[in-house]
Amino acid sequence: MAIRTQGTRPGRAAAVLAAAVALAGCAGLLTWWNTDALGPDRFCAGALASSEAASALPGPGRMVQQSLQDGSDPYYSFSCKVQRTNKFLNHEQPRLEAELSFDKADFAWTGSALWKDAASFSYFVGGATGAASETQAWVLLPVGCPGAARPNSKESQVPVLKVNLAEGRSTPAALARVAMSGARHVADGLGCTDAGVLKDPARTQGPAGAPQPTDPANACGIPGFRLPEAALVKGKAEQGTEHTTGKQSRTRVCSLDLKGSGAPRIDFAVSDDPVLTQGVRQDKAATRERGRTVTTCKDGDLYLGMSLNDAYSDLLLDEGMDKASQARTALFEAFADAVTAERGCGTPKS
Repeated sequence: MAIRTQGTRPGRAAAVLAAAVALAGCAGLLTWWNTDALGPDRFCAGALASSEAASALPGPGRMVQQSLQDGSDPYYSFSCKVQRTNKFLNHEQPRLEAELSFDKADFAWTGSALWKDAASFSYFVGGATGAASETQAWVLLPVGCPGAARPNSKESQVPVLKVNLAEGRSTPAALARVAMSGARHVADGLGCTDAGVLKDPARTQGPAGAPQPTDPANACGIPGFRLPEAALVKGKAEQGTEHTTGKQSRTRVCSLDLKGSGAPRIDFAVSDDPVLTQGVRQDKAATRERGRTVTTCKDGDLYLGMSLNDAYSDLLLDEGMDKASQARTALFEAFADAVTAERGCGTPKS
């Protein structure tokens, strides 16, 4: 018995050691698969710090760069995707997509299918021109970047860094940091000389509280702004509630949700941000009749924009082409006249 007992001790020690090594290996794999330990410091050709990506991609799993396009062949372009991966979860993990896009300077509140509910965004205060929500962010680049001139690009289009978060939510502040980092990287690639406009914002200004009933005499908090009768349809589109962003940002947006089936809505935007106004001025079609313009005020240029959602547009069209045209014109004129009167501007014109 003594011989058998002595002979088994080395075997037991080896088994314990092997088990410990196996456990350590499993722990290492779990750490590797489920955290960002020993991961890269930056993603997207240096455009995005891992700490910024991590704050925008909450949850378990390891961050992995899924794709990257960053080059000039023959014109500068940029797109990148970073995603959380997890060996133990079956559902889709959060994915961050950042890209350089060429669009109208006021794309975010002029009826774009991918950018909705503009009044729910948090707009930058100080620094760059942009906005962020829990799932999206954008930053306008300076007008006149040499690399932005492309044979097939339209005069009305300006470079924009856009960020979308799929399968999850983050914070506006986290997505704003990602968008700013990407915007500076893209500005360098485009050869922008006026990089000073891409300073980090001091903060972001979100919606000014919960939606409130619309004041018939002061819609969107603008003194004297009344919705014209031509824009209302009894029982289908009547005075409802409004949702407005705060006053600290140079860009303010108000969404009017009308009472009626299908949730008809009108979005109004006002901005004296020079990056935005210069970008809109590049678009020769930005006329008063189209619901967007830049007018000159005592303190500089002022942008005025209006867009109708599909439900409201369809409702007006059901009343007839003349009714729809009259309603759009009356709406924008009432809005523009009230804003310019409040700010001491001349007659709105592009």
